[in-house]
Amino acid sequence: MQALIRNTSKLRALITNQTLVLRSNALFSSSAFPGSRDFEMGRNSRSMNFVRGIIEQDGRDIPGSAQFPRYTVEQNPDIVHIKLIRNNAFVTVTDSKGNKKIGASSGCLSEMKGGPKLSRYAADATAEHVGRLARNLGLKSVVMKVKGFTYFKKKKQAIMSWKEGFNSSRGDENPIMYIEDTTRRPHNGCRLPRKRRV
Repeated sequence: MQALIRNTSKLRALITNQTLVLRSNALFSSSAFPGSRDFEMGRNSRSMNFVRGIIEQDGRDIPGSAQFPRYTVEQNPDIVHIKLIRNNAFVTVTDSKGNKKIGASSGCLSEMKGGPKLSRYAADATAEHVGRLARNLGLKSVVMKVKGFTYFKKKKQAIMSWKEGFNSSRGDENPIMYIEDTTRRPHNGCRLPRKRRV
């Protein structure tokens, strides 16, 4: 019985020491400890810098980490606008300020002239063509903005086609930072025009 009491007292001492260590390092949740507000407001950034330093050091010390190259990501990535409308497809590459670098539509391709411009192949071929042109420009990282009242499957195919055109010689490098759907959807705003009676 005495041994059990000694063990529980040791356990209590250990728990109190652990909480003191947690309090001193400011690695605790605000709901459990009232003094954590300083840490959340950014006043105690020393411990976070310490954690970042350890992570960077671990990345350097791991043997074989050099075989996985870290690709450089630009601060202001270029933007790829893909617009899929009912009878055409537009793919445009701009810089972060909106200045156009390259662009193409389904009608620009020689095999698409005069034919149906929104067949399943047309949007993919246009995106792949612009992906090849973007690779020749030397882009490193891009943001994809997709627009159009079509199924997301078609949007996904256009994105993957652009990536295939960009990556034809670079292997597994992924230049896409993130994908955004910028289709405007009304929140029941404007009244629709009067429907024609036949």
